Amino acid sequence: MIGKRLKYAQRYQEILTALLKNGLGFIVKDLGLLGFKRKAEADSTMYSKSIAERIRSVLEELGPTFVKLGQLASTRVDLIPENIIKELEKLQDNVAPIPFSDVEKIIEKELGQPANDLFLEVNDRPIASASIGQVHYGKLPTGQEVAIKVQRPNIEEKIDIDLQILSDLTNLMEEKLEWANNYRISEIVEEVSRSLRLELDYTVEAWNGEKIARQLKEHPNYIIPSIHWEYTTKRILTMDYISGTRLRDYAKNASEAEKKLVAKQFVECMFQQIFIDGFFHGDPHPGNLFVLPDKRMALIDFGMIGRLSPSMKNDLASVIIALKNRDINEVIFLFLKLGQSSEPIDNDQIYADIEVLIEMNMDIPLQQISLANLINNLMEISFKYRVRMPADLTILAKTLLTMEGILSHLDKDLSIIDMAHPFGEKLIRERLKPSKIMKETRNKLREIQTFLTQLMKSGSSITKDGKIHVEISVPEVKNLSKKLDRVTNQLSFSIILLAFSIMMVGLVVGASISNVKTFLWNFPVVEVGGVVATLMFLWLLFSILKHGKF
Repeated sequence: MIGKRLKYAQRYQEILTALLKNGLGFIVKDLGLLGFKRKAEADSTMYSKSIAERIRSVLEELGPTFVKLGQLASTRVDLIPENIIKELEKLQDNVAPIPFSDVEKIIEKELGQPANDLFLEVNDRPIASASIGQVHYGKLPTGQEVAIKVQRPNIEEKIDIDLQILSDLTNLMEEKLEWANNYRISEIVEEVSRSLRLELDYTVEAWNGEKIARQLKEHPNYIIPSIHWEYTTKRILTMDYISGTRLRDYAKNASEAEKKLVAKQFVECMFQQIFIDGFFHGDPHPGNLFVLPDKRMALIDFGMIGRLSPSMKNDLASVIIALKNRDINEVIFLFLKLGQSSEPIDNDQIYADIEVLIEMNMDIPLQQISLANLINNLMEISFKYRVRMPADLTILAKTLLTMEGILSHLDKDLSIIDMAHPFGEKLIRERLKPSKIMKETRNKLREIQTFLTQLMKSGSSITKDGKIHVEISVPEVKNLSKKLDRVTNQLSFSIILLAFSIMMVGLVVGASISNVKTFLWNFPVVEVGGVVATLMFLWLLFSILKHGKF
């Protein structure tokens, strides 16, 4: 750690000086690093500002790495206090564009040829500029219009140094400061650092865009720019140029009917990604959305992506339906199921807090309920009780909040909960399809088999050489092993019987809900299944009674 501080002494001094200048010198003092900085005094005006405002000021002063980290951290409502989140959301990429001569050097280094030989045209003025890179308009030799995203020179090395220093400082803070340990800031930094490193690789963004394009290929109203891989590397991203109107500008001039149409398309596009595909654009702000002349919608910038596992998608669908049905118990159950806590939770207190939150929305018309605010409020409760939520769920909460902000400018009467409900129902119908039930049953049986195998191994190690680990002698080990085998077999048989019963019910219910004619309609499945289940049950009962254990 000391070696790292000496190696990057200048950057350490810059960071510590920024903390002192912006009224956060108490952190430097508490860490015992006052002797490791240049002489600096805090701006007197800083002491009139809140701690959250001072944190934002420090991040802006320290440059692109810290600004980007702050923007990423602003999605972690479950880990960071609300007042700090609001300040982090204000962070902007106030960076000057790099000279075009540097852009040309990067293109030649990455693609192996001068820009003039590779492209018919590259405009020397960027159309967009951010902390990691900037975008230029260009044309391929075929005449195809493209957007060329170029990474800033040496940005990866600079970010890597900053992340190493930040990791060092947060670990030190957790050792010396109780509040830092309570907030688990090293985990937060590690998580956002991982996201930032992924954004440095433009091929990841390209693959993300192509995956979402595949997901939406059956929906012609949504456009994702095609990637030109022969002109793409980790530091160069070349894609089709989108000739349309940014959504923020479109909303100012379009008619009410046009805005309502675009609003509906936008929500359907996002919910298809979230509920059905489980892989969605994590930053759909108005600058990343375009409306084309034919009213189709285009999405760009797939650096931030959210992923929902099948179980998370199912739970989310259940939350939507529970909210619409005003089912408090179901919402609380799902909340506790999704979260993880490193310490005991007062279930009665957390239940009361969630109940108050849900009841506050009971008397509000469904169309006026903010799904994003509800989820954000649940995240704040998780912060209060230190219940850690999956990172992708916090990205989803941020995405929903962004969506509601966009809808407020397009169609204030459109209800996200109403729009989400059909997607939730569709997801549940998918779960009840016979093929889905069969697949889930196979997976469960495989898990049971793995569990039983591990159980038998544990049993064998316990009874090895006729002794258990507490050194109590066990006679007739072979008889004990046989009993364990018998108990395990009966347990396996019971689980298989339960799985068979669930599968039979699922097949019948699923077939009836899906309204699809299958062989089940022409086969006495209930009668045959009932006979088989009864025989299995009688055999299990006979086996238990035979051995005198009930």
